[in-house]
Amino acid sequence: MLLNANLPNRKPLRLEGWDYSNGCYFITCNTRDNKPIFGAIVNGRMVLNAAGQIAKEEWLKSATLRKEVECDEFVIMPNHMHGIVRLCSRRGDPQVARPEQQARLLPRSLGALVAGYKGAVGKRVNELHGTPGRGLWHRNYWDVIVRDEQALSNIRNYIRFNPMNYDVVMNCDEPKVLGARALLTKSTVGFLASRGENAVHGHLALTSGEVILSGFLSPMERAVFKAGLVNRKPMIWVKPWALEEGIDSPGIQRALTEERLLIISPFADQINAPSVRRAAWCNEYVLAHCNRMVIGHLNPSGMLACILTEAPPDLNITYLVREERT
Repeated sequence: MLLNANLPNRKPLRLEGWDYSNGCYFITCNTRDNKPIFGAIVNGRMVLNAAGQIAKEEWLKSATLRKEVECDEFVIMPNHMHGIVRLCSRRGDPQVARPEQQARLLPRSLGALVAGYKGAVGKRVNELHGTPGRGLWHRNYWDVIVRDEQALSNIRNYIRFNPMNYDVVMNCDEPKVLGARALLTKSTVGFLASRGENAVHGHLALTSGEVILSGFLSPMERAVFKAGLVNRKPMIWVKPWALEEGIDSPGIQRALTEERLLIISPFADQINAPSVRRAAWCNEYVLAHCNRMVIGHLNPSGMLACILTEAPPDLNITYLVREERT
């Protein structure tokens, strides 16, 4: 089966009809044009500059200025911030908002919180640099609705390890490679999919000169990898363990010999299996190095949803499976 990647790109960032005045959320605010305004990663740790200190201070103020807000894990990164926040504007679980509420920014809602935070940071940073009125943030923000304790735990770990993964993806030496280096010069189509039961068999529709870029970890990603080997598609495998571990199948060896496959990995030769952290690094590498992105199955509260919050605002993202975040 052919995976049709010609569906409309980009999903609405907010769940239509959802009441954002209550519940737990993972939010991401990106800087305008992804500029590294808040500092730098040094040896896997975030070092805040003066603007970064302002971003941190204003986030910590959120819970003291707004009695309905409870802040959880957060991190200020060079070009974005991640934070978990609970909103308790009223008792009970989030409900569907009334139609007349959906078109405006409600007081004590998630949108109001983010707008207030971004405005306060922008005002102080502009005053710091003497550039009043200059836009600091990207106009929108990302949110992931945190559904349960397991999702909360996973997202906390994602935030804690974000500086280390960012350091490896953006600042490390060139990763080790095996296979067709010429594929690095081609236009790449990143393919990522959450783990799930809908592991389809098929291959991606590529235009001339395009290469599939993926960690090929989830069932849906592995199905694309197998189909790519059979159909002789050019692929770059971002591998979360040692380069030469687990590549002895005839199909993989043939693809390497015929220069249709490149394997990339920064990990030590003794590492023979993926981990959650290494898998997250692979997905972040794919996101940072693809020319366009295709998303298969997406768990709305999973790790991939968190990683996608770091996508460049102008990246073309196509979703193969249209699912409501309910």
